[in-house]
Amino acid sequence: MGDIMTCKINADTSDGLKIVSDTSGNVDIQNNGTTKAAFTANSLVLSGAGTETKSLEIGSGRTGDGASFVDLIGDSTYGDYGGRLLRNGGANSATELVHRGTGQLAFVAQDAGLITLKTSNTERARIDSAGVFMSQATAAYSDGTIGKGALQVDGRSGARVGMTLRAKNSDGSAFVTSAVGMMGFVNGNGTVGTINTSGSATSFNTSSDYRLKENVAYTFDATTRLKQLKPARFNFIADADTTVDGFLAHEVSSIVPEAITGTKDAEITTKNNVINANGHVIDTGIKEADWTEGKEDGVYPSDSTWAASTTKPDYQSIDQSKLVPLLVKTIQELEARITALES
Repeated sequence: MGDIMTCKINADTSDGLKIVSDTSGNVDIQNNGTTKAAFTANSLVLSGAGTETKSLEIGSGRTGDGASFVDLIGDSTYGDYGGRLLRNGGANSATELVHRGTGQLAFVAQDAGLITLKTSNTERARIDSAGVFMSQATAAYSDGTIGKGALQVDGRSGARVGMTLRAKNSDGSAFVTSAVGMMGFVNGNGTVGTINTSGSATSFNTSSDYRLKENVAYTFDATTRLKQLKPARFNFIADADTTVDGFLAHEVSSIVPEAITGTKDAEITTKNNVINANGHVIDTGIKEADWTEGKEDGVYPSDSTWAASTTKPDYQSIDQSKLVPLLVKTIQELEARITALES
């Protein structure tokens, strides 16, 4: 028999079932002269029909992957390309789950704590090792003054919005025009704000129920405080051609402190920063080696730089809606004075 063994079932014909072993240790199971299954050194292959040469492959050490894998291979005649489960494979020792359909590729990969979601072999979203879900982004943004959020959606040039919230009925089959709660803001004290829509408008709400308040006073001097405010016209340095009306935050902080976030002239120092070409910190807490790898992978801009430490202004901000009660009370006081003069 030598080095090759052939076992025939129904050996009276040339088209019977054969089990063939070659000198390389491969074993073929054939029927009517066609291989239906094959055992190689690293895999088991079940042959397919139609235009595909195989329908299932299970193996390890695949050429180019170095991976353990299971391939489910459909018939391209019908536009179904099956899927793959790849474990501990590829250059990055990734775990992948792939499903292929007509012209589409839905992809989930685990790579150093990263999960990416793709369609048509193009990344659409990812979840990083910190649990940040990103859409249209490859790195969670943090400039040191704000932390990385749990959800990040990057708007794209030419698109009118970066994220859309849609009001639909309970089974999702149709849009509704009645009042709908679109987003809620919750902390340790419960719900502290919401965004709601009606048939024609959007409401941005902060908690205001009387049961949440105490020491309520209606008699205070609003006019004197209002006269201390200094409305101004200015442009932002980053938008030199647009003049707007507003306030300087530090000039409001002593009059309506609840309207201001931050402290005048404050600075913040962050460590291990990625800096874009405009000199702005776009990520913090990133090791230099990870930044270098991120540039190669497209996570960070190729023209970005890295700095071990960066000190930058921690800018103040204003919520101008907090000035409304002072304005209303001042109008009431003026109206009372006018009424008194008229009398």
